[in-house]
Amino acid sequence: MKLRHLLSLTLVLSMSVAMLQAGQGGPGNGGVQFITNNVAGDIQRLVGEEVCFTLTAKDENGNVIRSWDQVGSPVTLTLNNSTANTDTSMQSWNADPDGYTWAILTHNGTELTKISDNEWSIPETDFVNGVAEVCLIHTKADTGVYVEITPSQTFLNQVSQSIDYMSDEITNFLVDLTSQVSPDDAVFMLRPYEIVVVARDRYLNYSDKMIKARFSARFPGEFDQQSPGLAEIFSGEVFLQGVTDYLVASRIEREKPVESQIITAYAADDPTIMGQTDPYEVLSHEPNAFNLLDPPDHYFLNLTGASQTQDFTWEQPSPPDPYWNIQISRFDPATVSDEVLYEWVIVDSLSLTRAVRIASNDNGKNPLLTLTHGQLWGIMQTISGQNDVLLYSLLWYVNATDGLYTTQSNPQPGHYLTLKADLVDVDDAPRPTQLALEQNYPNPFNPSTNITFSTTRRGAVQLKVYDLLGSEVTTIVDRMVDAGTHSIVFDASELRSGVYVYRLEAEGRVLTRRMVVMK
Repeated sequence: MKLRHLLSLTLVLSMSVAMLQAGQGGPGNGGVQFITNNVAGDIQRLVGEEVCFTLTAKDENGNVIRSWDQVGSPVTLTLNNSTANTDTSMQSWNADPDGYTWAILTHNGTELTKISDNEWSIPETDFVNGVAEVCLIHTKADTGVYVEITPSQTFLNQVSQSIDYMSDEITNFLVDLTSQVSPDDAVFMLRPYEIVVVARDRYLNYSDKMIKARFSARFPGEFDQQSPGLAEIFSGEVFLQGVTDYLVASRIEREKPVESQIITAYAADDPTIMGQTDPYEVLSHEPNAFNLLDPPDHYFLNLTGASQTQDFTWEQPSPPDPYWNIQISRFDPATVSDEVLYEWVIVDSLSLTRAVRIASNDNGKNPLLTLTHGQLWGIMQTISGQNDVLLYSLLWYVNATDGLYTTQSNPQPGHYLTLKADLVDVDDAPRPTQLALEQNYPNPFNPSTNITFSTTRRGAVQLKVYDLLGSEVTTIVDRMVDAGTHSIVFDASELRSGVYVYRLEAEGRVLTRRMVVMK
């Protein structure tokens, strides 16, 4: 029976509280025994304040066991509802050795033997006349923190009052980049990225106090202020309260080994209260490399009929661009990606100067372009500058663009293609029975589109483009044309965005349609 009594302990709180910082605060007096019911908020303290407890060895009858130091055994003290020692923020913000969250239990100024993150052991030899004082220093702003003796005894009160810890005065900022590249700190040029800012106390606890702040950067002139949704944090003072996030975008690439970018936040009234991001890169994001497929290099193509078709194909990488499935904000799981569009380019194989450019199928979205033999013959005429050309050597390749960067297909310079026009205007279908002008395709377009028209007999044909005020912009065709269906590639590189009218005059009639240039 005596041994069972000797294993019984109770906790008594001594209301002696001292500030962790030297020279602050002072002792109090008085004390009560802990009650069994643990009520959150019994005690409120600032983080870093020292709270001391008195441990008293008692038997089941409530008598103090004064010889516990001789006949007792070590006791385990468990800190509950605390995340101080499991916090991952184990690096001080300014080389302050205590400037991160932690918790310890001490006796006479020395930390007790640690068992785990939240458990300590106090030996029986630390008790004098059955009593020992233990002090808790806790620097994380947790609520409902309490100390418990284990193993417990059902007939003793062995749980302390709980303590709500509040953050202290603001001493620094957390300025954290939401990186878009793992594992390195990096974002993409002219694409939005997130900066998370929060005021903190010495121990890195977040503060909900309102504070007036300013921002600066290592290279302050490199941020985009035009795009919608971006914060103008470099234009003046802002007010911070709690965790705040901003979207910014960089206009200049900064890749290693070039010096990286840094964003700094500081209190407007006290610039010593500050924080900054880790150095981060601003990366380019050219569409990923891809290869041409068909027709193969040095392909010889007979143009046998105006309505016959030829497919030009190439790879579509997965993903097509480095800026793909990017989660911009850590608070929003939504992801965004660049849209990569393809432009088919065919050029004179000798001079490499006269070119025709056409968006791929589905307005540039597909890795495929389908052209008729009639369209290819028209391209051959345009590039050669000869209306009656029957054989010509060309080179084709594809550009992929995300709206900012362009990647040319491999191999470079492209695939060589020889076109031979045998019966380009002859088809198995009957000769057209009426003059016709088709709607251009694609429409809207940038910069090239296909215009198809049909004539019933050989004669003079004019195909011209006008603006909406009726002024002539350019002449596409002005020559004698045989009967049949004809397709012309129109390059609008020199035109501004807008609506234009293309006008066909042939066989004593005039036909018109509208087209839209969109750049």
